[in-house]
Amino acid sequence: MFLCSKLMEVIIMDGERVLIVEPDSRLVELAVIKLSNSGWLVAVANDGEEAYEKASSNPPDVLVINPNLEKKDGYELCSDFKKNEHLKNIPVIFLVDQSFNEERFSSLKLGMCEILTKPFSPKNLLNKVNSLSLKSRLVKKMNPLTELPGKQYLEEELNQLIQAGSPFDLVFTDLKGFTSYNKAYGFDEGNKVIQYIVTLLQEEISKSEALDGKVYHFGGDDFCILLKPGYASDLSKRIIERFDSEIARFYQESDRARGGLIMTNRRGLVEQWPIMTLAIVLISNSNRKINNWLEAEMIASEMLKYTKSMPGSHFTKDRRSS
Repeated sequence: MFLCSKLMEVIIMDGERVLIVEPDSRLVELAVIKLSNSGWLVAVANDGEEAYEKASSNPPDVLVINPNLEKKDGYELCSDFKKNEHLKNIPVIFLVDQSFNEERFSSLKLGMCEILTKPFSPKNLLNKVNSLSLKSRLVKKMNPLTELPGKQYLEEELNQLIQAGSPFDLVFTDLKGFTSYNKAYGFDEGNKVIQYIVTLLQEEISKSEALDGKVYHFGGDDFCILLKPGYASDLSKRIIERFDSEIARFYQESDRARGGLIMTNRRGLVEQWPIMTLAIVLISNSNRKINNWLEAEMIASEMLKYTKSMPGSHFTKDRRSS
């Protein structure tokens, strides 16, 4: 007899893990057979509390969940996942029926998520799981240092928003003096600065009302935040204020005392580079039409060049209407 109430594992070398949270034992049985035969390691939970415990001890690569669960329903479970640093980026498949609460689902603002309406075939579930898993791996592969999605994913998401006529803000950030810092301290120390920037952006987003803001890493010291209009200006100013108060700790005491780096360039001339500063620019389709990602990138590049020409950290907002 197939035991759905227990943790079920199919031991396959290098298999990815999927956690199924579904009280329907027959549906679970069919899903486990299909997924395990395709190389997935399958774990099963009957309710939300059990699912959170199992995910916390051994995070899955994909979560398959029925929102109508006992003890802790699927919406609450996903909300708890979002608050957990190790679980918040797990892609989710919602198994829904006529009782599906679309309003509660939308309020979760999940990242990678798919909806599968009952009844469905095990093959359709497998296709959804494989698709989300692939997308998740590609996102992580885009930047191994930060594991943030890159330019390709932002381009796709932005173009979808443009096609749907949805408003958005784009906040671009760029470090001034990072190249010189890398030369002086080495790439390992430079990577610590990059990881600090990630933490800074994500923590300031979480403290603000812009909870749906997503951070993208283009490589090097170039980042972008996509969020709904209305929050970007205050968020950007807080990011700059915190950055300016903290960045000096990445320098040696002697460099902090002199206010920056003294280096000899290739021509043998001595150059002085101030402690790194941050340039942030905001563009939005709220006040001007933006037709595609390439246009947005061109506007941002022009504004960053201008903003970086000014001394110190600066935030610049695109106020043009065309």
